[in-house]
Amino acid sequence: MEVLQRVRLKAASRVARDWDIAPGAEGAVLCRYRILGYPTRTPDRLDVRFSPNRVIWGSRADQFEVIADDTPSSDAIKD
Repeated sequence: MEVLQRVRLKAASRVARDWDIAPGAEGAVLCRYRILGYPTRTPDRLDVRFSPNRVIWGSRADQFEVIADDTPSSDAIKD
């Protein structure tokens, strides 16, 4: 996941319950990072903005899924 990429909470995500956010809610990635000092298998962390008043800080990246971009790729455009 990249910064400013649109993501959606997974339906079974604990984040949805813990932060009282609707399952399937969409947001934008503000920051992606890994906490040093933890085992290498620790998932990356994300800061995700859902609205001006709702930002989730430090949530596990595996709690989100990327929303596919609807714009056609350059490979799909033919003359």
